[in-house]
Amino acid sequence: MVLNVQKSIFAELADFMVAQPTLEEIAAYKVSSGVQQYIDDLLERNREEGLSAQERLELEKILAVIQIIDVAKAKAQLKLADKA
Repeated sequence: MVLNVQKSIFAELADFMVAQPTLEEIAAYKVSSGVQQYIDDLLERNREEGLSAQERLELEKILAVIQIIDVAKAKAQLKLADKA
């Protein structure tokens, strides 16, 4: 079963960005529990039984978005540390 979480994670990130978050909010950002659960499920299935080509592509896209989020969080934390 492939859930189109890509739209959800992209929509979540876009909504977060247009809300003009503070550096503190960026540093603390986490995807919703529903998206995180789906990511966890995909990763577990990938380890245990493997994924279809479509599921693997979806997971790769999601993980790319997560990497962007992680970089933004790290940069926000550095800026906050510079302000202290």
